[in-house]
Amino acid sequence: MNFFDLVAPIYDRIFHPALGELCQQGGFADEGVILDIGGGTGRMAQALHTLQRKVIIADLSFPMLRQAKEMETLLPIVADGMALPFCKDAISGVLIADAYHHFQQREHVIQDVARVMKKGGILYIFEPNIRKWTVKLIALMENLLGMHSHFFRIPEIENMVCSQGFQTLETKEEGASIRLCFQKD
Repeated sequence: MNFFDLVAPIYDRIFHPALGELCQQGGFADEGVILDIGGGTGRMAQALHTLQRKVIIADLSFPMLRQAKEMETLLPIVADGMALPFCKDAISGVLIADAYHHFQQREHVIQDVARVMKKGGILYIFEPNIRKWTVKLIALMENLLGMHSHFFRIPEIENMVCSQGFQTLETKEEGASIRLCFQKD
């Protein structure tokens, strides 16, 4: 049992969602399928669902996904970001919110995102800003908990993602957060 399995029932009460504006700024298509990788309880993805847009949450924590299942508009699946259970060009957009630093093989995750995403699709990454001392404390705490997290700065994420067939649309630093928006070539 890992940290996320343990905190799943109370996660949304501890970590308040930054919904609405954050998710809408991703520039996702008005219709199609949006995939939230590492989306856990669905706290971010719930703002993305519309009648024409379906949202799938892929996570490895079954207890977290059980929480997401309570939001009837979301489609939770147990899946590894390195082996997404979708056909080539099946996904319109991907959200990775507060999860990129948990991926142990980030390059493989982004490679598989590129495989399943339609040309012109949007990849939106939202991460803690490791340049801030509060995030440095969080990084230390996560490592003490054995999470093996690795936090990155904007240029490091941008270089890796662009090497996998994406172009940068936007990068922004906002206090304790960074956000990056990419489009698949």
